[in-house]
Amino acid sequence: MPPAAKAIELAQRAEQEGFDSIWWPCHLMGWIPDSVWTEDMTELARFQANPHIHFEPLTMMGAAGAATQKIRVGVSVTDTIRRHPAMLAQQALTVDHLARGRSILGLGSGERMNVVPYGIEWSKPVGRLEEALTVIRKLWEADGPIDFDGQFFRLRSAVLGLEPYEGRPPPIWLASHGPRMLEVCGRLADGWLPTNIGPEEYAEKLALIEASAERAGRDPEQITPSMLAYVLCAPDEETLQRMCSKTLVRLLFAAVGLSPETWERHGSSSPFEGGSGFHSYVPTEVTRQEAERVASHIVPGIVRDATLHGTPRQIADRIIAYSQAGLRDVVLWNITPFGDASLSGYSFKAMREVKELLEQSEG
Repeated sequence: MPPAAKAIELAQRAEQEGFDSIWWPCHLMGWIPDSVWTEDMTELARFQANPHIHFEPLTMMGAAGAATQKIRVGVSVTDTIRRHPAMLAQQALTVDHLARGRSILGLGSGERMNVVPYGIEWSKPVGRLEEALTVIRKLWEADGPIDFDGQFFRLRSAVLGLEPYEGRPPPIWLASHGPRMLEVCGRLADGWLPTNIGPEEYAEKLALIEASAERAGRDPEQITPSMLAYVLCAPDEETLQRMCSKTLVRLLFAAVGLSPETWERHGSSSPFEGGSGFHSYVPTEVTRQEAERVASHIVPGIVRDATLHGTPRQIADRIIAYSQAGLRDVVLWNITPFGDASLSGYSFKAMREVKELLEQSEG
């Protein structure tokens, strides 16, 4: 969020502190309803006018990449509903040139909150993504005009003259969860970036991706298994319990596709018809009463299940458990300030300690 110079400074600081990568979300609309973005719900409302303040991520990736030397820059994640694949192919190469080969293009099937309110058709998002991936790859690999006839995209004598930086296009990581997206990931992607799934489920889905890669004649080891993990840093159990019960923290999981087993295990149910907030949740249309109803379904136990939480040691140990399930990279989103803004400073120090503990475990 603004000021832009501060955002660049934070990227430089992350590099100085030894982090491997820094990521931006791709949102026009934020996760939190305006109806609960009030000072009685969160101290953050005193400092930020609304919950929808986001820079355009690819622009910021290019700016941060140009201002740093080693750290990778990524988007977690954009979609091919709002972005035509030809334009996205050009944007991604431009970012990678600015970052001198250190960018990652994260893609997903899209979220309703960023599509429907802006008058863009929401239909067959997975099919559209799969086809767009093919178009992007063809444009990056072609040395002249190409034609393409698809269900969603048609190209005639289309050309992308800009070549990849030093001959290598940026890696594409997919936010895949369902069987079809996992198959696409194994066949067409360079990395896997799911959100908030348990180690056992992680291992099972990674196996499906690897099997898909092998069927496509690809080396599964060339696909980076990562995860976008929501992190709650807490110095003690009492603080953690308090943060897990906060309305704003629980609402962060409204637009996450939690499994039926997760709801059932905690004696709850999805607040949305059809089960997934990805396809039904538009925060600007949510009244306070509706927000409280949605939050009531997302009980504190679900928050604990769906986060890396606790002290730095506890968080690091959890990540190590994921590494045993095949994870080789993790993207940490620090959501602690949504639970307690006064712990913001502590939480970022805790994140650095997590990194140090993981480095020690690797040593």
